[in-house]
Amino acid sequence: MVLKAKDIMHKDFMEIEDDLTVAEASRKMVERRRGYAIVNHEDRPVGMLTEWDFLEKLVAPGKDPSSITVSVIMTSPLVVTDKETPTEEVVELMVQKGIRRLVVTDAGRVVGVITSRDILSIFKKYVDEISSIVARFSASPF
Repeated sequence: MVLKAKDIMHKDFMEIEDDLTVAEASRKMVERRRGYAIVNHEDRPVGMLTEWDFLEKLVAPGKDPSSITVSVIMTSPLVVTDKETPTEEVVELMVQKGIRRLVVTDAGRVVGVITSRDILSIFKKYVDEISSIVARFSASPF
């Protein structure tokens, strides 16, 4: 069985509007304990705000978070994949684009997010299964 994006994505993602100040967005992200948020413009996904955006585009240059909107520092364009995309292609896309989070869509609507942590979790299960199989063969009295 081939796992697809829909099989490993999580559906509990955070969305914010692009006209929020960075200070407001960061408070919301902290409240929800999220390191990222999908950014919408008029209910359409247009980018992602990550902790790296805060560091690179706000903190390092010394900008005021209460005077800048999310649209200024978000990462855009948004990288997306369809929910039917095989996980092999999901991983390849994430590596190719150098991203840790990938938005999953169904008919253009956001339905989930896959993170590098999700990929590692699937990889761990796979390694555990292979290890179990190898251990059974090693225990055989041949």
